Formats: sequence, C-alpha cells, structure tokens
Amino acid sequence: MKNLVLLLTLVTALVSPVTLSQAITPSPAMIEQLKNLPRAEQEKIARQYGINLTQLTNVMPQQNNDAINENDSPRIMQRQSTVPSAKVEQPDFEPDQPVRFGLKLFDAQISSFASLSAMPVPDSYRLGPDDSIQLQLYGKVNQQYELSVNREGELQIPELGNVVVAGLSFPEVQQLISEKVGQAMLGVKVAVSMGKLRSINVFIAGEAKHPGTYTLSALSSVTQALFAAGGVSDIGSLRQIQVRRQGKLAAEFDLYALLLQGKAEGDIALQHGDVIFVSTLEGVAQVDGEVRRPALFEIKPGETISNLLSMAGGVNPDGYNKSATLERLNKQRQRELVNIDLTVERDLKRKLQAGDFLKVNRVSPRVNNQVALLGAVVRPGFYAYQPDMRISGLIRSLWGDLHATADPDYGLVLRQENLNQPDISVLQFNVSKAVNAPGSEYDVALAPGDKVLVFNYANDSYQRTHLKMHFTKQYQRQQSYQQEFASLQDFEQQATDVLSAEALQQNKQRTHVADMRINDNLSPSNNTKAKPDFEPLSIEEMRYQQQDWLKESFRIFLSQILYDKTLMHLSPHLTRRELLYPVLQQLNKQARNGNQPHIASITGEVMVPGEYPLAINTDLYQLISAAGGVKASANLARAELTRYWKEDSDNQTRQVTHLDVSLTAVLNKDQVVGLQSRDNLNVFALPDWNQARVVEVRGEVRFPGRYPVRSGETLSSLLSRAGGLTSGAFTQGAVFTREMIKEREKLQLNKLLEQLKADVATRALSAEKSMINPADAIAMVKELQNQTPVGRFVVDLPGVISGNVNADLELEEGDVLYIPRKNTAVTVVGEVQHASSHRYKSGMSVDYYLQQAGGFRKRADEDAVYVIRADGSVMLPEQGRWFAVNSNELAPGDTIVVPLDTEYKDNLSLWSQVTQIFYQSAVALVAISSL
Repeated sequence: MKNLVLLLTLVTALVSPVTLSQAITPSPAMIEQLKNLPRAEQEKIARQYGINLTQLTNVMPQQNNDAINENDSPRIMQRQSTVPSAKVEQPDFEPDQPVRFGLKLFDAQISSFASLSAMPVPDSYRLGPDDSIQLQLYGKVNQQYELSVNREGELQIPELGNVVVAGLSFPEVQQLISEKVGQAMLGVKVAVSMGKLRSINVFIAGEAKHPGTYTLSALSSVTQALFAAGGVSDIGSLRQIQVRRQGKLAAEFDLYALLLQGKAEGDIALQHGDVIFVSTLEGVAQVDGEVRRPALFEIKPGETISNLLSMAGGVNPDGYNKSATLERLNKQRQRELVNIDLTVERDLKRKLQAGDFLKVNRVSPRVNNQVALLGAVVRPGFYAYQPDMRISGLIRSLWGDLHATADPDYGLVLRQENLNQPDISVLQFNVSKAVNAPGSEYDVALAPGDKVLVFNYANDSYQRTHLKMHFTKQYQRQQSYQQEFASLQDFEQQATDVLSAEALQQNKQRTHVADMRINDNLSPSNNTKAKPDFEPLSIEEMRYQQQDWLKESFRIFLSQILYDKTLMHLSPHLTRRELLYPVLQQLNKQARNGNQPHIASITGEVMVPGEYPLAINTDLYQLISAAGGVKASANLARAELTRYWKEDSDNQTRQVTHLDVSLTAVLNKDQVVGLQSRDNLNVFALPDWNQARVVEVRGEVRFPGRYPVRSGETLSSLLSRAGGLTSGAFTQGAVFTREMIKEREKLQLNKLLEQLKADVATRALSAEKSMINPADAIAMVKELQNQTPVGRFVVDLPGVISGNVNADLELEEGDVLYIPRKNTAVTVVGEVQHASSHRYKSGMSVDYYLQQAGGFRKRADEDAVYVIRADGSVMLPEQGRWFAVNSNELAPGDTIVVPLDTEYKDNLSLWSQVTQIFYQSAVALVAISSL
C-alpha cells in the first residue's frame, strides 16, 4: 500500500499543471513500481490521471535501447524539475577561441555508464529505507527471501521478526543477520547479499548547467551528480564544488585534482537530501604555445605560474622556457607584457591574476653543428657535423650514395660565412674526384651549416612522377573539392614556366576571380546555396586556376627546399635549373649597395644554358662544367666571352667587351680564364651542324629509301646514290615535295579560306539577287579546310638525268622524290559529263578526250580549259589553238581540267582558285598513292 501511495504521488507530479507543459520522463523507479501493480490497477491509475499507459511504460526504451533500472548511471537518470531533460548541451565556443580545461568532460555524448546495481557494494555503504536485502537460508531449511528496508529502518525477517538495519554498514548487516539466524534457527546458515539499492534525491544548486532536484542511485558520487546536471555552466567553477549535508559542509570537491592528479578525496558518496553547490568562477588564466595542454585554466587565489604550468602538463621539449611572455592587466586596467624566465624560481613563484595569458615560445628551428645534403643523392637531409669533415665523409660512394642520374662533375657547397648574416658564398667541386680522392684538394673541407648540392646530369631528373604526386595531394588537400590534377606533361610545362620571369605575373586577376567562385560555389562543406553573382567554373577556367595554383606553389616550394627538412626528400626529383633556383635567388638578394650579383651565364651549345652561381675562384672551365659540358655540336675553336664593366666607381656607364676564347685550350686546361660577375660565355655551333639533311626516294629507283645528304648535294647525286632508275620509271610523272613549299601552301590555303568566307558572306548579304547556293559554298569551305598541302615542287627530271645543270637543284631537309611507273593514260576532270581516264593515243587533240568524257557541262568555262602535265606544270595554250592537232600535243600522264565558269557563280572569282588548288593537289596525290 505504501508503494501505491508513492506511485500515485509521483504520477501526480508528472501530470500536475506546473510541469504539464514540460513533461518529465518518469524515473526507472516509478516504472518499476507501476509494473509491480496488477494490470487492472495500472489501467485504473492511467485513466484517473490521463496517462497513456503504453507511452509511460515505454519511456525508458525511447531514451536508451539498453535494459536499465533505477540503479543505472546518473547520466541517464531523469530530473524531477521543470527542465525537459538532462541532455548535455554543447558549449557555444567559437572554433578559434580557447576552451576552459575540464568543460569537455561533460560534452561527450556517453550513452550510459556501467550499471551501478552490478557493482560491489562498498563497505562504507549505509543501508536505509527502500534498500533491498537478499537472504538465502541453507542447512535444515532451504529458503530464499528478498526483503526491503521499511521506513522505520527495519527488515521484517520471517520467523525472526523485525531487525533494525538502518544506518548500519553492509558488513555490519551481514554479521547481525548471521548472528540472529544462528541463535534462532539451529542447523541453519544464511548468505546475505544486497538486492536493489534505494534511490536518493539530491539538489544541485549554483552554477550547474541544469540546477534542480535529481533522483540518483544511492551509490552515486559528486561527479555522477554533476553528469546528471550536464556539468557546470560557462561561469561555473570546476574547482570549488561543495557538498552540504544537514546544513553543514560535508566535503569540498576540486575536479582539477581528479582530472590532473587522480585524487578523488572530495568525490564522496552522496546521501539523501544532500545539496551540491557549484560556486561562481573566480578567474581563469590562459596558457598557449609550446606546452603539452594549451587551454584556459581556472585558477584559485594564491596559485603561481608553476601551478599553471603544472596544469598545462609542462613545457614541450621544443619550448624555449628561458623567455616566455606573460600578458596581464595592470592597476590602470591596461594590458602589459612581462618577460618570464621559466628556469628561475622567482619567476615560477609569481602569483597569478585573473585574465593572465602565458605564452611559451618555441626554440629556434636552426640546429647547430649540422650540414645538409640535397639533390641527386639517395638519402637527402641533415647530417651531424664532425670535426675535419669533408665531402668524402658525407658522400662515401658514388654507387651507393648517389642516384644513377647524378652529374659526377658538378657540385656546390653553400656556406654562410657569418651566422648573423644571411649572405652565402659558393664553392664548386667535382663530385667524382672528391669521393675518389679523400683528403685531396678536390675534397672540399666542410663547415657547420654548409649545404652540399649534387645535381642531376644535364636536364635529367629522378622519378619525376613522385614530385607530381606530391603536388597533387597538396592541391586536393587545400581545395574543397577533388579535381583531376594535371598530366605529367602539363606539370612539366608549369614547372618550366616558374623559371621564367613572365610566368610569375600572368593571370593574377583570373586566378583571384576563379578562387572566389570556387570558395563560394564549389565547396561541398558549404551548405548554403550558391550565390547568384557567380556561376560554376567552366572546365577551361578550372584548368587555368589549377595551372596558376601550381606555378605559385612550385615557386614557393623551390624557395624553401634548401631550408625545410620536410621538403628535402623531394630534392632528388628536381632538375638542375630548379635546384639552382633558390641559390640564384639568394645571390641576387645579396647584390645591394652597388655590389654586383655573383652570377655568370652561359649560352649556346652547352647541355644546360642559363645563369650559374659564380663560385669562389671560378674560371671558365668550371662554368662549362656547371652547364653540363659542351655539346658535340660546339665549335671548340672559338667562343665569345662578353664582359660588362665600368672604368671607375664614379663613372656609372657600363662598358662591354667581347673576348674570343679557344674552348679547346680551356677544356685541356692549357688556358685559365677567370670570370667576373655578369660574365656571359656564348658557345657557337659548328657550321651547318644543326642542318641535318635527310631526304627520301620512293618508287622506281634501284635502292629506294632515306639518304643523309651533305650541304650543297644535288638531285642528280641522290639519283646516282640510289642506283639510278628502273626500266619502268615514268620520269615525266615524278613528284618532288619540299617542306618549305608545304608550309607556304598551308599559309596560302588559310588566307584563301578567309577570303572565301568573307566573299561568300558578302554575296549572301548583298541586296542583289545572288546565284550562290549556300550549300555549295559551305561544302567548298569545308573541302578547303580539309585540304592537305602537298608541297609539290616542279622539277625537270629528264633534264636532271640527261645532265642539264640548269635542271638540277640542291636538296634540303625533308625533300621527297616520288617516281611512279609509266602512265599511258590521259585524265579528264572538272565540269565534264563523265570525269574519267583514257588510254593515250599519239596525235590526238584535247577535243578528242573531251568528247570521250561526254563533253562540257552547262556551268563549264569552255574558254579556260587547261592541262596539268604529269610533272606538275600547267599548260595554258593560246585561245583558238586548243584543237590544233600539232600544237601543244598531249603526253601520257597529262590531266585535262575543265574549270567552273566564275560568271555562273555570280562572278565569285575565288572559286576558280579553289578548284585549281584541288585539281593540282589531286594530280600529285594520285601519283604518290600509285607507288
């Protein structure tokens, strides 16, 4: 009956007008009490108070799918207050604002704690009303009982009567019941265990997240009660939490002691009626920089910087503890900075004030006594400097320590003579001589801080795709969308552009607009709708944006490669010019106050022309080695050294001197030529070296194929080398093509195409009636666009064979001679009824072959008929002499062309030019394709 009265009281509280608008989910204890009643009583109570019985009994499964009871974690206990639930809310901190240490403890959405009912009952636990005790009698009597402590604190044990247990600890209850059973029931023993534990009500006040009355397990502690209340508020203290019991202070709890030191002295077990009071936050101090736990920390009066560092976990190994900064408010309420030496006891004992900000800076990233190895080496990076260290101590083996692409003749040492100045000096060395002759003059002695650069040979690089993959990952990581990166060819083009001054300034405005549009519209993380002012980037714009990003990123990458240890492992993949880029940058920066940059240049026939550092005591031989050596095409007899100088310091006029140099003497070291700043060596090519001439003979020769020819060699010489003509050669029909003429024809075709388009458009828009058929005009334009220039050059091959010097010609690169088989046909094309080929008959006139082709069509220009000879020449006989049998006789292989009447096409004169090009090209292509 008592349980029923309790249940009615709780249900009344649930449906009371005060809390109806904020319905409180019933606690597990209420649900269990309701389940113990008969079904009829449950329905009666539900009807009386207007409660949906199904919803009431299913409240807990809606909160958590795990089976729980009144002894489960306080985290999922429901409050008896006007707050809807004890759901923990995330603090409203800005992402860039520091978070007070300890608040995140209550942010995690933990589904449940382990059930407290399954935990062992501590010896200190005191029994009270509503606790349940399980008794198991064995011996002469075997019986089990589950008994509850009543309000008077008694257990009603059958056959033993009432036993007062309230206020006793669990071990004391076990001993008391065992003695009672042993005295009253001979031969019977008893096992005593705890059953269901009672619930207690505690009141959480002050700056808790959700203050109010909470129903908790009797085993709950202060921390579990705080979890039930959602933690502390933004201004609540984590270090001044009091537990008041019957009007007296029972305990003080400092959550920092638990979190930082594992001390739980103040985290006492709660009792029914306890009040937990969360004090207001007194002050915080912030720690940032090189500490293990940067955050805001709550401070107590009297705490020092030492205490603050201890809360922050101490200083990181990279922290510079000899010079930290403390920012605080002075008496005039103005912020000021105080230098703090964390190694001095006096500074560590400095008292903290609310609002203090301690910043621990990082030590310098520079490492003493180290040298760096970069470039075409197997293991690039920093190495410890050893006394008397030389190149051979850093590179021990050409085979084991260098890549196969390494240049054995060129290496640099960058040395910072004054550690207080960024200026560098450059030493050049021969890599193979330094490694193979340890301790010799070639084996350069190193100093702390030196950087040793080994270059790939010429324009080689090592596994270039690795470099592209690096930038691909960087690009996709920095962009808010995944875009396909450039191909290796495109990547190489952008990398090459970085080394030109013009590429650094191009497309800036376009890149800015593209970046704005990408950030506003294409980011998947942006949940807002795209702004109407911008449209998605086109594929072309995305490509430009990608190229500009790559150029800028690659430039920054090259500038940092000598100093950033995280990038040095990529140095083997760089070309010679790319690895020199930061060196030349630094040398140009050092050219100030009238000093010239220590840079010389080399152009012409060398492997890698360009600018190079002017090393200490550099001569011309070393400059040539830096450029990878001279090419086979270089003229060793003479090169030109250009020198810029001024007569005195007051004369600002630059003088230029050109000096002739014998590279043979320089390379043999018979002559030593010193260099000065801005010197330029121009290495000339051998005459006609780059004019490699290869021609081809096809068709009716004894040895067709490709033939290299010397300068000035003629067509007759080529025919002689090819073994002469075969018996079936048709010399009158030979086709000779030349690349230069093909390029010229291509330009003429493009010009004619533009003129034709303009003429067609003018005629089509003319007010006069035009006879131009638009379909014919479009077809003609398309045909002209698809026309492939042949590059035919008319030659008199019979005259060449007969030894006529005037008919012979010099050969050029790319010339091709086609000699077809004998042709016994005459072809008629153009505006005739049936364009066709006919067997050649001696003495027959043009009229005969025109009749064989069916005669003229209506739009033929009968007065403009012409003949294309087999050798490509055009015969234009005089008017009225076409049909004379003995004049202008036809020959085998000739083609009769009947052109279109231009007046028929509305005086469109360009049409005749177009058709002439078509017919002439067709004749040549037919001859070539017959081979």
